[in-house]
Amino acid sequence: MFQRSVTRPAAPSKRAAIATSPQTVVGEECVTALLEEYLTFLQHHRGLRESTLYFHRRWGDAFLRHLAEHLPNHDLARLTIPVIDDFVLPLARTVGRGTQSQVIQAVRGLLRHLHRTGRVPEDWSRCVQGPRRYRLASIPTTISADDVRRLLIGIDRRSATGRRNYAIVLLLAVYGLRAREVVDLRVDDVDWRAGIVRVQRSKTGRPLVLPLTIAVGRALVAYLRRGRPRTDARAMFVRHHGRPIPFRKSTTVYGIVRRAFDRAGIRSAHRGPHVLRHALATHLVQRAFPLKVVSDLLGHQHPDSTLPYTKLAIEDLREVALDVPEWDR
Repeated sequence: MFQRSVTRPAAPSKRAAIATSPQTVVGEECVTALLEEYLTFLQHHRGLRESTLYFHRRWGDAFLRHLAEHLPNHDLARLTIPVIDDFVLPLARTVGRGTQSQVIQAVRGLLRHLHRTGRVPEDWSRCVQGPRRYRLASIPTTISADDVRRLLIGIDRRSATGRRNYAIVLLLAVYGLRAREVVDLRVDDVDWRAGIVRVQRSKTGRPLVLPLTIAVGRALVAYLRRGRPRTDARAMFVRHHGRPIPFRKSTTVYGIVRRAFDRAGIRSAHRGPHVLRHALATHLVQRAFPLKVVSDLLGHQHPDSTLPYTKLAIEDLREVALDVPEWDR
């Protein structure tokens, strides 16, 4: 957990700030413009993907609005450690470690940007302390293969929306795609003659070619022929209420998956697309697929990212455990 204060006193910075903007007032009307400036920097200079920008946008907006409300005269030059503490500490008591890390990254990054652009005199980012996290300390939330089948069976495919949602959940379950990758999937990404699906990895931007399975092919055909509204958009999945425009955010996919969990009556600590991703990885590990194959399918840049799934193969460990003879003392 966090310590009582998430920040520590800092010596004056010897590195001069790059004064690219003289504006040091952060009022309610300035929050959006300042946040967009920062996000543009992250996207074009740091090369961050939309999936990573999401939490920078979420917590960056909340932090800037906190500053606009609590800074004297809305003056960024009067930013102090207690003001930062007042934002981070209440969150630390109500969110998990993963979200805590996201908050800290967003706050640190924004503080660096404010210093770099000459809006604050000190680089307070180096004073913000986050929770200590250990590699492989957590266990991914997953569900069984039977629960995945129940999830799919529970989707009503008699309606156009149901056929769309079934195809989406099936893609998540069969290929372990991320929500953003489903949103970005285009009609042209499916090569029906070659029997492949081309996916652009949302985190790395790298292309991935997957075999078009019979089940996925049938689900997509059913949706394209008897579900997808007529539209000039080339995105595979579009909205069915109002204008048939492509999904703009990954949250739409999260909502579809959560409703599928509710209909199937499946209880899980988490009910998002990543649970299906974890379920696929765990199933492959239990089936003795090489970790390199699982890692490549999931789009992991480092093979160690796949190791947490080995901890979920509990039944496999029971099967290979040695029989220890018992004796009376």
